[in-house]
Order: sequence, then C-alpha cells, then structure tokens
Amino acid sequence: MNKLLRRNMNTLLKLFFIIFLAGAAKANSIDEHRIKRADGTNISYYQIKQSPSKPSETLLLILQGSDCNSVLKIESIFTDYKNIWPEADLLLIEKYGIDSKLSYSLEDERADCPDQYIQNDNPEQRVSDIQDVLDAVRKDYKYQNYIILGGSEGAVIANLATARIDYIDATISFNGGGRKFIDDLIHSITSNHPVSEDPEMSIKEVKNFAAQILNSEEFDFEASQHSYNWWHQSLAIDQQEVLMSVDIPLLIIQGGRDLSVSPQMVDKMMLTLEDLGKDNIEYRKYKELDHGLKDINGRNMRKEVVKDINLWLKSKLKTSNKSQIPAN
Repeated sequence: MNKLLRRNMNTLLKLFFIIFLAGAAKANSIDEHRIKRADGTNISYYQIKQSPSKPSETLLLILQGSDCNSVLKIESIFTDYKNIWPEADLLLIEKYGIDSKLSYSLEDERADCPDQYIQNDNPEQRVSDIQDVLDAVRKDYKYQNYIILGGSEGAVIANLATARIDYIDATISFNGGGRKFIDDLIHSITSNHPVSEDPEMSIKEVKNFAAQILNSEEFDFEASQHSYNWWHQSLAIDQQEVLMSVDIPLLIIQGGRDLSVSPQMVDKMMLTLEDLGKDNIEYRKYKELDHGLKDINGRNMRKEVVKDINLWLKSKLKTSNKSQIPAN
C-alpha cells in the first residue's frame, strides 16, 4: 500500500471510529475509569452499561489480541463479540501504556506505538491488570455472572485470568494456539513461507531465538513491538497446564485454516485434556475458518460463531435473561 493510500485509509478509519463511538455512546453509557498500578501508572478501563438505571446481572470482559491499539477502537467488539451475551454490561481494559487517545492503525508495527506499551506489556501484566480492574468493579457492582472472551493473544490471557480468578463463571477463548507458543511460531512460518523456498532455515532461526530468550537473563530487546519479558513469558506458558487448573465451563474455538496458530497442536492439546478427564472444557473446531474467522471465500463468519457461543452460554449460565441476539 503506497503512502498516500495508507494516509487516506487511516483518515477514513479515524472518521469511522469517531462516528461509530459517538453512536455507541448514544446507545449505551460508556464510563471511563482509571485505577493505579503498584508502580504508579494508570490502568484505563471502560464499563459500557446496557441500562444506566438498571445494571445487568452479567458482566462480559472482552480481551483484544496482541495489536498496539486502544481496545475501545476494536470495531469487532461492538459489532459482533458483545453479542455473545447481548444483555451483559461490557468491560474493556486497555493494555499498559495505551489509552483511547491513541489513533487506530492497521499496521502490524506502527511508528507511534507507545514505548511504555512496548517495554511493559506482557501476559503477566495483563492478567494482573484484569484482576485489579475486576476487583475494583466488584466493589461497586454485584454481578451474578462474569464472562471472559478473548481471541488470539487475548485467548491465552483469558485462559490465564480464568485459572487465577476464582469468581469467573464462563470463559470463551478462540484461535489462541496449542500448548506451546513455539509450535505456533513454527506453524506460522511454515504456512506463510513462499512455496518456492525451504522454510527449514527460518524454523531453525526461530528455535534458536526461542532458546536464547528462554535461557538468558533479561536483556534490552524488542521484536514485533514486544520486549524480552513479553517474549520470555509467552514462550514459557504451558497452555495445557493452565487449562488443567480451570474448573469452570470453558469453550475453546479454533479455525481449521488458521495460519497464525497451529490447529493441529490445538487438536492434540484438546485430546490430551479429554483423556485427562477435563469434561468442563468443550472444544469446537471450525474447519473452514481462518484466524480472523473468515471462510475460504473470504466471508466473515463472526456472527455465526457468536450465535454458537450464545447458545453454549445459555446452557452454562444461571440467569433470568433470555439473551436474544439482535437481528442483523
């Protein structure tokens, strides 16, 4: 994409989100809050209430992936993912160093990504922030149900948070990968490598890189706008072990055409969990969908997946709500 076209696209996207969020503000009450971390920095989070006068009995926390964007500007949250339980109040939490002033960008590595985010964002920090925010919310609002939804990196964070926080009622994680992050990195290299080239050299390099990160003390490092701590923690996570410690209803969703994480390694992990008797975890594989939940023809199938999640939640939550997904 040339510079002029990219600039025009960014301008249009900024205009879209101004209009979109203005419409959302009219439809619902968006309350922005801040609480302090132990290091003195702020965690920014948003509560979006279905009715200012009558709080919902359910709170839905939606977690974004690994992109450097404000969570308030992730369009799919408002158009689709909030509808996994339409009557729920919505909770969104910004990652370290990010707030709603940051413009939206489609760039994988954006020049204006805050240095605070690059240096301090990591799985442990995100889970700690989630726990602090949820504890703060619970002091003022007595929700009957707490749901977490996360995709991609957000799926891993959703699993980690659910394993740590003992009052979550149901969790849905989609396209979050298998047991080990290194397997997903190798899958991504293999899937996206030019057909005319042998990927073995690239696979060897990423394995050496992973070994260096895992076996070295912390050093000044940045790759893909993530620091040593992000990489070290992500590579060290054992998702199978995490999921073994979860006892609440948990739905794992995986696209069979995912080029970013390995569907085969997710299959393997879920079979192992089934063999180990983890009957609280349900696995659904959408063979024709990719990492963004698009089918082989490029059609976005999020709404269909969201309907399936809604039906699953109806069988798991204790609630008086009918939870009707709005008509398109």
